[in-house]
Amino acid sequence: MKKNIKLPRVLCVDDEVRVLHSIERSLRDKLDLTLVTSAADALTALRETPEPFQVIVSDMRMPDMNGINLLTQVRREFPDVVRALLTGHGDLEIVARAVNEGNIFRFLAKPCSMGEILDAVRACVRQHSLVSAERVLLEETLKGSIDAMSEILALSSPTLFGRGTRVKTLAELMCTEAGIHIDWQMQVAAQLSQIGRITLPDTIATKLATGEPLTAQESGMVERVPQVTYNIISHIPRLDEVLMTIQFMDKNFDGTGSPRGKISGDDIPIASRVLKLANRIEELQGRGYSVRRVLDSLRVETGAYDPRLLKAYEAIADVAEDKAGPRGMLMHEMRIGMVMVEPVRSQAGVMLVAAGQEVSESLLRRIQNYHDTVGIVLPLWVRPAMVDDDEASDPALEHQLTN
Repeated sequence: MKKNIKLPRVLCVDDEVRVLHSIERSLRDKLDLTLVTSAADALTALRETPEPFQVIVSDMRMPDMNGINLLTQVRREFPDVVRALLTGHGDLEIVARAVNEGNIFRFLAKPCSMGEILDAVRACVRQHSLVSAERVLLEETLKGSIDAMSEILALSSPTLFGRGTRVKTLAELMCTEAGIHIDWQMQVAAQLSQIGRITLPDTIATKLATGEPLTAQESGMVERVPQVTYNIISHIPRLDEVLMTIQFMDKNFDGTGSPRGKISGDDIPIASRVLKLANRIEELQGRGYSVRRVLDSLRVETGAYDPRLLKAYEAIADVAEDKAGPRGMLMHEMRIGMVMVEPVRSQAGVMLVAAGQEVSESLLRRIQNYHDTVGIVLPLWVRPAMVDDDEASDPALEHQLTN
């Protein structure tokens, strides 16, 4: 029995119907053809056809949009589709524009035979196969590397891994509210942005969690965390945008902050602006701040954040905490008012606190006592305190209980 051979899918665009008919008669047995008479119809076919095209062949002179403009648009929306231009006006200027603007792979000058068209399409198909194979290989390599780093972070520091996951969720919520496109680079940057924090001593991590002031030396170590993260991730190829995002994550919207330079405002990569705000929100929520207190803290940090993103967070602040999920915390990060979402157990497996209990002063002392003597299973999985700031517990007391 003859096997069904899948023919290359090719989109042909020409406002002259007779040309399309000629192509169909000559090449329909060799190619899976879709024929349209306008650039608008071509874009519709590309956007709405479930199975993607491998090649598009477009005429140059068309009434609604010329071939160069069409193929330039195709390049932006469908970069994997290999592009060829067919024209009777083969001057050098058109060729140069076609190559530079539309990144044309093949250029055919009319009149040309069906054999020449078929040869050009076959070359385009081979190019598509090569590019697709390279992309799949790179994506699998990248995904494997990123998954491996994330798994190492999850095993070595569940707290930092959970922080990265929540920052990623918060970034996605803010971007959706602000109408900002969320690409995979931003997601990867959010997930891996915490890696450098592994290098911080426990004493500094404790101070960051509780909001205690840092010495000049300690501040310098914290300021170097993004560079440490950058150095670790830089060993993975094709993560240029992720590295750029991480490099500018500490840059203030008004241009102050690290790295030094004149870049400010919208010139700062949007992913960096998003993650700067998301990381700060996560830090404040980790201290047990209520939604209102987080918002008040952000507003007084004048010039630090993109106003559009602040507005987006204000709109979703009340629901963001629930969607971000529980936090895995160390003992020094626990606060009165937090709610346990999983039982607290001693190292011997004895349940000390049931899931659903709110952390009171006496309960916090009980957990601390077990932590200091027989030991408890860490991290502690909680929801942050949701009390109003007027009812919030004394931070000094909490710090005394957990230190």
